Amino acid sequence: MLTPLRTGLQKLLHPLAKILFDDGVRAIHVTSCAGLISVAVGVLVAAFAFHPWIFVLIPIWILIRMLFNAVEAVLISEFGQHSRLGTCAHELSRIVAETALFLPFAVIPKVSLLLILTVTLLAIFSEFAGLLGPLIKASRRHDGPLKSDMRLVCFGVFGAGIGSGYVLTAPINIALAVMTVLLLITIFARIRRAVAEVTKPPTVEVYAPD
Repeated sequence: MLTPLRTGLQKLLHPLAKILFDDGVRAIHVTSCAGLISVAVGVLVAAFAFHPWIFVLIPIWILIRMLFNAVEAVLISEFGQHSRLGTCAHELSRIVAETALFLPFAVIPKVSLLLILTVTLLAIFSEFAGLLGPLIKASRRHDGPLKSDMRLVCFGVFGAGIGSGYVLTAPINIALAVMTVLLLITIFARIRRAVAEVTKPPTVEVYAPD
């Protein structure tokens, strides 16, 4: 769903990525920086959650983080910045960022703490399920109806709504319940398709009569 936007951002930010590369900035630096800023934003929002407007920082940062991701992708694909360490940093940064940006909603009165914790935990499990693919000689799986980008979009909408003061907590709780179901489907889909990728049907030999 967000692929065309991601592709457009990468084309738009290609000149910036080249400037950064020429200045010695590498993909892993961008990845690490995005993860650290996500943690800082999450801590700041949680610390001042008694001011609802502070939650506007979450959608703002999510949009900026998309730019970080686009620059990182260009550095990897166009400037040969792919590495094992960079891949590990990318996966960790994704999980850390989501956790840091989701948990501040748990301190909002009438937003279900159980649902926030459940969605956060299942989001981590869904990424772990995707990473199980390479362990069984399959590809890194990104299947399922609730991928990382869509989860961030959902919480960005929550943050914008709470920050504006026009969104009630009941719709957020309903959305979180739906996300819980979709995350369970996502986890199942990633595991099932990873196994299917490496499982070949048995070969049945048919012998013709003499």
